[in-house]
Amino acid sequence: MYIFAATLKTIIMENEIKRVYSGSVVNAEYIGSVLAENDIQFLIRNFQEESLVAGWAAGTIKGDASVYVFNKDYDRAMLLLDEINAAEMEGE
Repeated sequence: MYIFAATLKTIIMENEIKRVYSGSVVNAEYIGSVLAENDIQFLIRNFQEESLVAGWAAGTIKGDASVYVFNKDYDRAMLLLDEINAAEMEGE
């Protein structure tokens, strides 16, 4: 789910969410799919998409994004990300 900065600020204040990833949009989407497969709700904040909707293009070539999860799911999400990183390290 894509959200915008003002909405994100409200969600952070009301539901206490934590960032689990910050980097490329492609990786954020992949991480989101892994979280969804494991029944973890998540939010993706796409900074480039936000700037385009606002009427000006900003961001980097990578198209930076962040992935957030609710506090209750944070530990499970981080374990999944550790597994992803370990699998990538073995593949190199």
